[in-house]
Amino acid sequence: MAEPTGITTNVALIYSADLMYEQNCKCGTIQVLTEGEIWEAGDGDKVWRIDILFNGDGAGRPGRVLGDLIANNISAQDCVKLAGCSYINGQIIMGDFIVVSVSTPGAFVILYKDCRQS
Repeated sequence: MAEPTGITTNVALIYSADLMYEQNCKCGTIQVLTEGEIWEAGDGDKVWRIDILFNGDGAGRPGRVLGDLIANNISAQDCVKLAGCSYINGQIIMGDFIVVSVSTPGAFVILYKDCRQS
């Protein structure tokens, strides 16, 4: 696949809209969750990204990290599947989350919040 050579007028509006969203819609707030902690959406406060910083397994093997996981744009069945997955350190999950909890001893995650989600 060839590398792009520049931004053409056809895609300039797309890039511009994406940059405006990043600049104006992300509140820049993060929260760290560890074992037994739960985060629930408040007024206008939602999580759009979850980073698994440490899955609780000191040997570096994939491990189950999440307990409850509820999202507006992911079905309940799929949220159960995602919560039941084993994750490696550094893995990222994106969605429109309204509930996130950490169930594994020693694990911790970072939640990236979007205060004015569009």
